[in-house]
Amino acid sequence: MAGPGQIPGRYNLIIEGEYDAFDHQIPVQEFLQRLKDDDVPDTVSVVGLADAFRNDDLITDLAREMDRRANDLEYQSPTVQFVVDGSFHRSGKTYDLRDGDELHSLQEVFGPQLERKEDGDWLVTPF
Repeated sequence: MAGPGQIPGRYNLIIEGEYDAFDHQIPVQEFLQRLKDDDVPDTVSVVGLADAFRNDDLITDLAREMDRRANDLEYQSPTVQFVVDGSFHRSGKTYDLRDGDELHSLQEVFGPQLERKEDGDWLVTPF
């Protein structure tokens, strides 16, 4: 059975230090390239999402590629964690990432299907 923050076949968003992250950690830019190359590892933690939100082109490219590769990822069913600094903030029907004084819309990258799990420090969404 999958542990908290480690559900296969979904994006898992966890707060750094709240749940176990995988040893294999890559930055957002590398994850984007691996999506493009159809080379996403079976288990991986993606780090640096808050920093990526400071680059509009990177976030746009990431969202586009995640959407484009969704069917392939559903078939391959890897376990992908996004390990974030900060906290999750509910905004209407979706969530933002609070990074210091900034709020970043997680819907912009992950779509509207974000769902809170467990104690509220873990979100999941389909590929």
